[in-house]
Amino acid sequence: MMYIILSDIHSNLQAFEAVVRSFPEGDNPIICAGDIVGYGADPNPCIKQVRALGAVTVLGNHDAAVIDKTDITYFNEYAAEAVLWTRERLNRSGADYLNALPFVHDEKLFTMVHGTLHDPEEFLYMFSGADAMATFDVLKKQICFVGHSHVPCVFILKGGKLYLERSLSKKIRVEEDARYVINVGSVGQPRDGDSRACYCVYDTDNAEIEFRRIEYDVEGARDRIIKAGLPAVLGDRLLYGQ
Repeated sequence: MMYIILSDIHSNLQAFEAVVRSFPEGDNPIICAGDIVGYGADPNPCIKQVRALGAVTVLGNHDAAVIDKTDITYFNEYAAEAVLWTRERLNRSGADYLNALPFVHDEKLFTMVHGTLHDPEEFLYMFSGADAMATFDVLKKQICFVGHSHVPCVFILKGGKLYLERSLSKKIRVEEDARYVINVGSVGQPRDGDSRACYCVYDTDNAEIEFRRIEYDVEGARDRIIKAGLPAVLGDRLLYGQ
């Protein structure tokens, strides 16, 4: 089976549509680690597309913010402005969908959460080995897929030692004697210096995880953000993957 794992679409319809066009052929389950909305200009179409794909999705911090399930005082001014903009435009169907999303989802082979598994409702960032170890401590599956930071990487726990893999041009082999926390990056707002959309494919038959980078109309997404009246910086940063 091939699972398609993605996260942080952030209302970027141009990026999302390009990613969908790149999906491997077949009836592959789609898993989304949250933040369908926020930052971008197309929250309702992005939610509609996620639902049409039948994606299993967890709640992200921006999803929670637009339905008033989390405090936005810790958001930076641009993110907070985008939350308020999205609240005014989110349709009832989209709001109901976000309200029904869980914080954590378990599959047979893996778990998915937006931020960290040890405190999923706080939407903490996972940047360090200590952050990863706190999630490993409560992880009951071999793999945990996360998003939130928009920076793809793989934490590997093997033989009592923790490794961080950032060189993701080759497929990651899932070894039986190791466990993994995998940040799948961001579809709609990458922040690793690469403007291309990012997502993962988990091939369970071959025990491999592949990171895919997809070109899309970045200028078009930027223009839609600016024309929508959102802060221009939210569009400009797309150009640089920041």
